[in-house]
Parts: sequence; C-alpha cells; structure tokens
Amino acid sequence: MADSISRLQYLRKMRLVARAALETFGIHGRFELLRHAGNTLYRVYTSTSEPTSSFFELGQYLLRVHEPGYQSPEAIELELDWLSVMRGDADLPVPEPLAASDGRFLVEVDVPGILEPRRCSLLRWIKGRSVLKKMMPPHYHAQGRLMARLHDFSAAWSPPPSPVKRHFDWEGLFVNDVGSGMPNAEAWSLLPPKQHEAFSAVADQVRDVMETWGQSRDVYGLIHGDLALDANLLFSGDQPVAIDFDDSGFGYHIYDLAVALEHCWDHIDFHRFHDALLDGYAEVRSLPDQQVAKLELFIAACKIYWNLWAVGGTHLYPRLLPEFQARIERNANLVVGWVEDRSVF
Repeated sequence: MADSISRLQYLRKMRLVARAALETFGIHGRFELLRHAGNTLYRVYTSTSEPTSSFFELGQYLLRVHEPGYQSPEAIELELDWLSVMRGDADLPVPEPLAASDGRFLVEVDVPGILEPRRCSLLRWIKGRSVLKKMMPPHYHAQGRLMARLHDFSAAWSPPPSPVKRHFDWEGLFVNDVGSGMPNAEAWSLLPPKQHEAFSAVADQVRDVMETWGQSRDVYGLIHGDLALDANLLFSGDQPVAIDFDDSGFGYHIYDLAVALEHCWDHIDFHRFHDALLDGYAEVRSLPDQQVAKLELFIAACKIYWNLWAVGGTHLYPRLLPEFQARIERNANLVVGWVEDRSVF
C-alpha cells in the first residue's frame, strides 16, 4: 500500500488515523511521529494531571497504529489484556494500556485514502533510559529479577484462548514465517553448507530438549520474547522497566532468558552477565539446573531464529542486505564456532 503513494503522503494519512484514534480514546493534545517501520508509533503529549504510577511520564502516551497483517486482532488484544492485568494486579513495570469509552483496548479507525481500517492502541508513556553503553552485572541482576516476576505472573494467570498468538516453540523458531515474508523453513535452503550443518545440529538438539520438557507451566508460558539491554529493557533510576510487548508470545522461560544474553554472547564479560542474570532470577523464581544447562543452546537457537528471518528477508528484499549483513555473519560465526567446540554434536 505504501508503495502506491509517496512516503510523505502516506504519513499524512497516518496522522489522520492517529488523530481519529486519539479522539476515540478521549485524548486531546499534540503528537509527534516516533517511527514508521511495521507499526507506526506516535508520542502523545497532553496537559492531563491524573494521578498514576511513578513508572509513567505524566500526561504522555504511546499511540500505536498497528501494521495490517502482522498480528491478528486477537493476538494484539491478548497482549493488551496481559499488560493490563500485570499493571492492575501486580504493579509490574510494564506499559499500561488505556481503554476507549466503550472499554476496548484496541480500536478500529477508518479514514479516506487508507485501503483498510487500522487498529490502534494507546499506552501510558513509561519512563526509562537505555544503559547499553555502560552495561554492568547489576543491570543483568535487576533484569533477572524482573524477568522472574514476569514469568511468575504468566505462570499464574489464565489468559483467554488465543490460538493465533505466536509460539516460540520448535516450529515457531525454525519453520514459520515470522515476518520476513519467507517461512523460516524455506530460508534454510539459502544457508551455506557449513552454516546449515551447524544450525541443523542446534535445531535437532533443541527439538529433543523441547520434546523432553513438554509445555507445562513450569517451563512454558507467555513471555516477552525480545527483552534485552539492547532492545526493550530500560532503566528508571536503578529499576528496570520492560517496553514493547508487540512480539510477545508463548515460549520457554529459558528462551526468554537466552534472548536477554544473546546480544553479549561474545562479550568479554559474558559469564559475569550470565551469572548476574541467573542470580537475580533465582532470588524470585527457581530455575532447575537442567534448564540452566541448556541456556547457551537456546542462545544459539535465538541467533539461528534471527538469521533465518534475516536471510529470508534479505533474499526477498536485497536492498536490506547492507543493514543486516554484518549481524548475519557474526551470528553465523558464533553458532558455528560454538558447535565446533562441543563434541556432543
């Protein structure tokens, strides 16, 4: 759709959608574009002085105009329901969705010139800053405690059925189309032989582990799926806050922890970060040794998952290759090297 009109014209139409959505939510104020990549995001400023948690910026909100086709309405509604109960029942430091006058968290907006109605949601603007450039073990320790609280909550909460919410199971990691336009199952054929062999060894072992563990609530449940110091974990003072649950889904708790460490797997202080994360987690929620032992296996799986997505996407859209090439090669080298260092494969 965006290809049929100029980017400027498209963003003008999106502003009309945003304004109409804010009216539906009963919010009046100015708003500015933050990002248009997938979802279109706006930061909203109002003069409201309603009392709220110290986690949030007074009178500020995040408006999301959801990308058509990326997630079903039911999947988005499950995410918003989950956020709402995490805020209302446990005061967890996560975004808080606002409801429209009819009680809906997800509203549909239709404006002339847009081919299909857009679904929109509104969240309170959560305070926080990135600490990526000065990350230290205490940051990972705090993240571990937060992730344990999130996992504890999801294990106890009974969400409404949502068969279309993504799953970070074996098919979800290595088979399904996760947004590139090419199923990961097809992207395997694009891998060089050495990478294919190493990636397959990891995927086979992950399948064995998943089949052994099953999907009981002590190992599997709703997870963020993309929470790390390099993405979606901020700090307000010394307290971690989690943002952007758009890619959340059902998955293994150990996979969620692997995502937290994937970005620093080759960092000189990886083992300090690893231990701090697990120590913080263990202060809140127990993690059996058999799961801890598979953490690096799931880090490798996380890197393969990302590479299959990126390799498929850049094959379909070669103009994106310069943006992703370095990370594709780095991930592949790390996984191949890790497999070669382990005789179990």
